[in-house]
Amino acid sequence: MNVNTRIWENSIAGLPKEDQQAEQFEHYAREFFIPDSIAPSVYLANVGALMEQAAEESGVQPTPSAAKMALSMQHPIGFPTWFLAAYPDVALWFTSQDGPDRKAVDAEVTRRSAASGAAASHLVDENGFFAHAVLRTLIDLYRERTGSMLECTAPDTDLQEEGVAGSTDEQALTAQQAVDLMAANITRYERELATSYGDRFAGMRPRLTVAGLLQLGYYVLVDHVIPLATLVQASDESASADDPVVEFVERLEIEVFCAEGGEGERKRIEEACHLLRSRILDVVLQTRTDFEETPSLTVASRNFMELPQFESLRQAIGIRPAS
Repeated sequence: MNVNTRIWENSIAGLPKEDQQAEQFEHYAREFFIPDSIAPSVYLANVGALMEQAAEESGVQPTPSAAKMALSMQHPIGFPTWFLAAYPDVALWFTSQDGPDRKAVDAEVTRRSAASGAAASHLVDENGFFAHAVLRTLIDLYRERTGSMLECTAPDTDLQEEGVAGSTDEQALTAQQAVDLMAANITRYERELATSYGDRFAGMRPRLTVAGLLQLGYYVLVDHVIPLATLVQASDESASADDPVVEFVERLEIEVFCAEGGEGERKRIEEACHLLRSRILDVVLQTRTDFEETPSLTVASRNFMELPQFESLRQAIGIRPAS
Protein backbone atom coordinates (compact mmCIF):
# COMPACT_ATOMS: atom_id res chain seq x y z
CA MET A 1 0.00 0.00 0.00
CA ASN A 2 1.32 3.46 -0.83
CA VAL A 3 0.99 6.62 1.27
CA ASN A 4 -1.80 8.06 -0.86
CA THR A 5 -3.91 4.91 -0.61
CA ARG A 6 -3.29 4.70 3.13
CA ILE A 7 -4.60 8.24 3.63
CA TRP A 8 -7.80 7.38 1.75
CA GLU A 9 -8.17 4.10 3.65
CA ASN A 10 -7.74 5.86 6.99
CA SER A 11 -10.30 8.46 5.94
CA ILE A 12 -12.76 5.71 5.00
CA ALA A 13 -12.14 3.89 8.28
CA GLY A 14 -13.18 6.99 10.20
CA LEU A 15 -16.56 7.33 8.46
CA PRO A 16 -19.74 6.69 10.48
CA LYS A 17 -21.26 3.25 10.03
CA GLU A 18 -24.64 2.70 8.34
CA ASP A 19 -24.67 6.24 6.97
CA GLN A 20 -25.79 6.60 3.36
CA GLN A 21 -23.53 9.55 2.55
CA ALA A 22 -20.57 7.77 4.14
CA GLU A 23 -21.28 4.66 2.06
CA GLN A 24 -21.46 6.78 -1.10
CA PHE A 25 -18.15 8.46 -0.30
CA GLU A 26 -16.52 5.08 0.31
CA HIS A 27 -17.73 4.00 -3.14
CA TYR A 28 -16.26 7.12 -4.77
CA ALA A 29 -12.95 6.54 -2.99
CA ARG A 30 -12.64 2.86 -3.86
CA GLU A 31 -13.96 3.05 -7.42
CA PHE A 32 -12.39 6.35 -8.45
CA PHE A 33 -10.03 8.20 -6.09
CA ILE A 34 -7.79 5.30 -5.03
CA PRO A 35 -7.43 3.64 -8.48
CA ASP A 36 -6.72 7.02 -10.08
CA SER A 37 -4.27 8.12 -7.35
CA ILE A 38 -6.22 11.29 -6.52
CA ALA A 39 -4.47 13.34 -3.81
CA PRO A 40 -6.80 13.84 -0.79
CA SER A 41 -5.47 17.30 0.05
CA VAL A 42 -5.95 18.55 -3.53
CA TYR A 43 -9.43 17.02 -3.67
CA LEU A 44 -10.41 18.84 -0.46
CA ALA A 45 -8.98 22.12 -1.77
CA ASN A 46 -11.06 21.75 -4.93
CA VAL A 47 -14.21 20.96 -2.96
CA GLY A 48 -13.70 24.13 -0.94
CA ALA A 49 -13.20 26.22 -4.08
CA LEU A 50 -16.26 24.79 -5.84
CA MET A 51 -18.44 25.22 -2.75
CA GLU A 52 -17.13 28.79 -2.33
CA GLN A 53 -15.74 28.02 1.10
CA ALA A 54 -12.86 29.85 2.75
CA ALA A 55 -9.45 28.35 1.97
CA GLU A 56 -8.15 25.83 4.51
CA GLU A 57 -5.04 26.63 6.56
CA SER A 58 -3.26 23.68 4.91
CA GLY A 59 -2.13 26.02 2.14
CA VAL A 60 -3.03 23.55 -0.63
CA GLN A 61 -4.44 25.46 -3.59
CA PRO A 62 -7.20 24.27 -5.95
CA THR A 63 -6.04 23.00 -9.34
CA PRO A 64 -6.22 25.34 -12.37
CA SER A 65 -9.38 23.71 -13.75
CA ALA A 66 -11.16 23.81 -10.39
CA ALA A 67 -10.14 27.43 -9.87
CA LYS A 68 -11.49 28.27 -13.32
CA MET A 69 -14.82 26.62 -12.54
CA ALA A 70 -14.98 28.38 -9.17
CA LEU A 71 -14.85 31.74 -10.95
CA SER A 72 -17.67 30.75 -13.28
CA MET A 73 -21.30 31.27 -12.36
CA GLN A 74 -22.19 27.84 -13.76
CA HIS A 75 -20.43 24.51 -13.42
CA PRO A 76 -20.41 21.90 -16.22
CA ILE A 77 -23.79 20.18 -16.42
CA GLY A 78 -24.16 16.49 -15.63
CA PHE A 79 -21.28 16.18 -13.16
CA PRO A 80 -21.69 15.76 -9.36
CA THR A 81 -19.54 17.94 -7.11
CA TRP A 82 -17.32 15.04 -5.99
CA PHE A 83 -16.39 14.38 -9.63
CA LEU A 84 -15.79 18.05 -10.42
CA ALA A 85 -13.47 18.25 -7.40
CA ALA A 86 -11.47 15.12 -8.26
CA TYR A 87 -11.55 15.41 -12.07
CA PRO A 88 -12.09 19.09 -12.96
CA ASP A 89 -9.83 18.79 -16.00
CA VAL A 90 -11.89 15.88 -17.35
CA ALA A 91 -15.16 17.81 -16.96
CA LEU A 92 -13.81 20.92 -18.72
CA TRP A 93 -12.28 18.82 -21.51
CA PHE A 94 -15.58 17.05 -22.16
CA THR A 95 -17.63 20.25 -22.25
CA SER A 96 -15.11 21.85 -24.62
CA GLN A 97 -15.66 19.16 -27.26
CA ASP A 98 -17.94 20.15 -30.13
CA GLY A 99 -18.79 19.19 -33.70
CA PRO A 100 -17.27 15.91 -34.95
CA ASP A 101 -15.08 15.60 -31.84
CA ARG A 102 -18.10 15.68 -29.54
CA LYS A 103 -20.00 13.16 -31.67
CA ALA A 104 -17.02 10.82 -31.60
CA VAL A 105 -16.71 11.12 -27.82
CA ASP A 106 -20.46 10.58 -27.31
CA ALA A 107 -20.40 7.50 -29.52
CA GLU A 108 -17.42 6.04 -27.67
CA VAL A 109 -19.04 6.75 -24.30
CA THR A 110 -22.18 4.93 -25.38
CA ARG A 111 -20.21 1.99 -26.77
CA ARG A 112 -17.93 1.53 -23.74
CA SER A 113 -20.72 2.05 -21.23
CA ALA A 114 -22.80 -0.59 -22.99
CA ALA A 115 -19.83 -2.95 -22.97
CA SER A 116 -19.57 -2.50 -19.20
CA GLY A 117 -23.22 -3.51 -18.82
CA ALA A 118 -24.88 -0.08 -18.62
CA ALA A 119 -28.03 0.20 -20.74
CA ALA A 120 -28.41 3.27 -22.96
CA SER A 121 -31.37 4.35 -20.81
CA HIS A 122 -29.18 4.29 -17.68
CA LEU A 123 -26.42 6.67 -18.77
CA VAL A 124 -27.86 9.36 -16.48
CA ASP A 125 -28.90 8.70 -12.86
CA GLU A 126 -32.04 9.80 -11.03
CA ASN A 127 -30.37 13.08 -10.02
CA GLY A 128 -29.55 14.05 -13.59
CA PHE A 129 -25.85 13.25 -13.28
CA PHE A 130 -23.87 10.99 -15.60
CA ALA A 131 -23.84 7.39 -14.38
CA HIS A 132 -20.61 6.06 -12.92
CA ALA A 133 -19.95 3.93 -16.00
CA VAL A 134 -20.07 7.10 -18.10
CA LEU A 135 -17.81 9.01 -15.72
CA ARG A 136 -15.24 6.20 -15.78
CA THR A 137 -15.31 6.17 -19.59
CA LEU A 138 -14.79 9.94 -19.73
CA ILE A 139 -11.74 9.67 -17.47
CA ASP A 140 -10.25 6.99 -19.69
CA LEU A 141 -11.01 8.93 -22.89
CA TYR A 142 -9.46 12.10 -21.45
CA ARG A 143 -6.23 10.27 -20.72
CA GLU A 144 -6.16 8.51 -24.07
CA ARG A 145 -6.95 11.53 -26.24
CA THR A 146 -4.98 14.22 -24.43
CA GLY A 147 -2.09 12.15 -23.07
CA SER A 148 -2.28 14.29 -19.94
CA MET A 149 -1.93 13.30 -16.30
CA LEU A 150 -4.94 14.07 -14.12
CA GLU A 151 -4.54 17.40 -12.33
CA CYS A 152 -5.32 15.89 -8.94
CA THR A 153 -2.79 13.06 -9.20
CA ALA A 154 -0.75 12.62 -6.01
CA PRO A 155 3.02 13.28 -6.15
CA ASP A 156 5.34 10.37 -6.90
CA THR A 157 6.62 10.29 -3.31
CA ASP A 158 3.09 9.44 -2.13
CA LEU A 159 2.70 6.69 -4.72
CA GLN A 160 5.72 4.63 -3.69
CA GLU A 161 4.84 1.34 -2.06
CA GLU A 162 5.50 1.50 1.67
CA GLY A 163 8.20 -0.86 2.86
CA VAL A 164 9.70 -1.16 -0.65
CA ALA A 165 11.51 2.10 -1.35
CA GLY A 166 13.32 4.25 1.17
CA SER A 167 13.33 1.75 4.04
CA THR A 168 15.66 -1.10 4.95
CA ASP A 169 14.03 -1.91 8.26
CA GLU A 170 11.35 -4.50 7.64
CA GLN A 171 10.31 -4.27 11.28
CA ALA A 172 9.69 -0.52 11.17
CA LEU A 173 6.34 0.64 12.45
CA THR A 174 3.79 1.63 9.86
CA ALA A 175 2.52 5.19 10.16
CA GLN A 176 -0.79 3.88 11.48
CA GLN A 177 0.92 1.81 14.16
CA ALA A 178 3.05 4.80 15.14
CA VAL A 179 -0.07 6.95 15.51
CA ASP A 180 -1.81 4.30 17.60
CA LEU A 181 1.22 3.86 19.85
CA MET A 182 1.68 7.57 20.48
CA ALA A 183 -2.03 8.11 21.14
CA ALA A 184 -2.16 5.21 23.61
CA ASN A 185 1.03 6.16 25.45
CA ILE A 186 0.25 9.86 25.80
CA THR A 187 -3.27 9.08 27.00
CA ARG A 188 -1.98 6.65 29.62
CA TYR A 189 0.74 9.05 30.79
CA GLU A 190 -1.81 11.86 31.17
CA ARG A 191 -4.13 9.60 33.20
CA GLU A 192 -1.25 8.38 35.38
CA LEU A 193 -0.14 11.94 36.12
CA ALA A 194 -3.68 13.07 36.91
CA THR A 195 -4.35 10.06 39.15
CA SER A 196 -1.06 9.79 41.06
CA TYR A 197 0.24 13.39 41.00
CA GLY A 198 -2.86 15.48 40.34
CA ASP A 199 -2.17 17.94 43.18
CA ARG A 200 1.16 18.93 41.61
CA PHE A 201 -0.35 20.15 38.35
CA ALA A 202 -2.20 23.40 37.78
CA GLY A 203 -4.38 21.79 35.13
CA MET A 204 -4.39 19.94 31.84
CA ARG A 205 -1.67 22.02 30.11
CA PRO A 206 1.36 20.91 32.18
CA ARG A 207 0.08 17.31 32.28
CA LEU A 208 -0.05 17.25 28.48
CA THR A 209 3.45 18.71 28.28
CA VAL A 210 4.87 16.03 30.57
CA ALA A 211 2.96 13.26 28.77
CA GLY A 212 4.39 14.49 25.49
CA LEU A 213 7.89 14.69 26.96
CA LEU A 214 7.67 11.14 28.30
CA GLN A 215 6.69 9.92 24.84
CA LEU A 216 9.09 12.06 22.80
CA GLY A 217 12.01 12.33 25.22
CA TYR A 218 14.56 11.22 22.62
CA TYR A 219 13.44 13.87 20.12
CA VAL A 220 13.47 16.60 22.78
CA LEU A 221 16.33 15.77 25.15
CA VAL A 222 18.75 13.73 23.02
CA ASP A 223 18.32 14.53 19.34
CA HIS A 224 17.08 18.10 20.02
CA VAL A 225 14.94 18.12 16.86
CA ILE A 226 11.75 19.02 18.76
CA PRO A 227 12.18 21.85 21.31
CA LEU A 228 10.47 21.64 24.69
CA ALA A 229 8.81 24.94 23.78
CA THR A 230 7.02 23.14 20.94
CA LEU A 231 5.44 20.72 23.43
CA VAL A 232 4.42 23.61 25.68
CA GLN A 233 2.87 25.46 22.75
CA ALA A 234 1.02 22.35 21.61
CA SER A 235 -0.39 21.81 25.10
CA ASP A 236 -1.46 25.47 25.33
CA GLU A 237 -3.23 25.28 21.96
CA SER A 238 -4.87 21.95 22.80
CA ALA A 239 -6.21 22.76 26.27
CA SER A 240 -9.44 24.39 25.05
CA ALA A 241 -10.28 21.68 22.48
CA ASP A 242 -13.27 19.36 22.94
CA ASP A 243 -10.79 16.61 23.80
CA PRO A 244 -7.39 18.15 24.63
CA VAL A 245 -5.56 14.82 24.46
CA VAL A 246 -6.81 14.05 20.93
CA GLU A 247 -5.82 17.53 19.77
CA PHE A 248 -2.43 17.28 21.48
CA VAL A 249 -1.65 13.88 19.94
CA GLU A 250 -2.50 15.15 16.45
CA ARG A 251 -0.22 18.17 16.91
CA LEU A 252 2.66 16.03 18.18
CA GLU A 253 2.21 13.53 15.34
CA ILE A 254 2.75 16.41 12.93
CA GLU A 255 5.94 17.47 14.73
CA VAL A 256 7.34 13.93 14.74
CA PHE A 257 6.65 13.30 11.06
CA CYS A 258 8.12 16.71 10.19
CA ALA A 259 11.22 15.92 12.24
CA GLU A 260 11.64 12.68 10.31
CA GLY A 261 10.49 13.83 6.88
CA GLY A 262 11.52 17.49 6.79
CA GLU A 263 9.72 20.79 7.25
CA GLY A 264 9.14 20.98 3.51
CA GLU A 265 6.51 18.25 3.89
CA ARG A 266 4.60 19.99 6.73
CA LYS A 267 1.48 20.91 4.73
CA ARG A 268 1.05 17.39 3.40
CA ILE A 269 1.78 15.91 6.83
CA GLU A 270 -0.79 18.18 8.51
CA GLU A 271 -3.43 17.02 6.02
CA ALA A 272 -2.57 13.36 6.53
CA CYS A 273 -2.59 13.62 10.33
CA HIS A 274 -5.93 15.42 10.32
CA LEU A 275 -7.44 12.53 8.37
CA LEU A 276 -6.26 10.24 11.18
CA ARG A 277 -8.12 12.21 13.85
CA SER A 278 -11.03 9.78 14.19
CA ARG A 279 -8.55 6.94 14.62
CA ILE A 280 -6.71 8.91 17.32
CA LEU A 281 -10.01 9.51 19.13
CA ASP A 282 -10.83 5.79 19.11
CA VAL A 283 -7.44 4.90 20.60
CA VAL A 284 -7.65 7.65 23.24
CA LEU A 285 -11.13 6.57 24.38
CA GLN A 286 -10.17 2.89 24.51
CA THR A 287 -6.99 3.61 26.47
CA ARG A 288 -8.92 5.66 29.02
CA THR A 289 -11.40 2.82 29.45
CA ASP A 290 -8.57 0.33 29.92
CA PHE A 291 -6.88 2.60 32.47
CA GLU A 292 -10.08 3.02 34.49
CA GLU A 293 -10.42 -0.75 34.66
CA THR A 294 -6.76 -1.32 35.54
CA PRO A 295 -5.03 1.82 36.87
CA SER A 296 -1.24 1.76 36.82
CA LEU A 297 1.86 3.90 37.23
CA THR A 298 4.72 3.34 34.79
CA VAL A 299 8.33 3.65 35.86
CA ALA A 300 8.76 6.49 33.35
CA SER A 301 6.06 8.62 35.01
CA ARG A 302 7.28 7.91 38.54
CA ASN A 303 10.91 8.61 37.70
CA PHE A 304 10.17 11.92 36.01
CA MET A 305 8.01 13.11 38.88
CA GLU A 306 10.28 11.95 41.72
CA LEU A 307 13.96 11.73 40.70
CA PRO A 308 16.17 14.77 41.51
CA GLN A 309 17.77 14.93 38.05
CA PHE A 310 14.46 16.00 36.52
CA GLU A 311 13.84 18.85 38.97
CA SER A 312 14.91 21.58 36.53
CA LEU A 313 12.56 20.23 33.87
CA ARG A 314 9.73 20.01 36.38
CA GLN A 315 10.30 23.63 37.36
CA ALA A 316 10.45 24.75 33.72
CA ILE A 317 7.11 23.08 33.01
CA GLY A 318 5.52 24.53 36.16
CA ILE A 319 5.05 21.41 38.25
CA ARG A 320 4.60 22.04 41.97
CA PRO A 321 7.11 20.47 44.41
CA ALA A 322 6.04 17.38 46.30
CA SER A 323 4.36 18.32 49.57
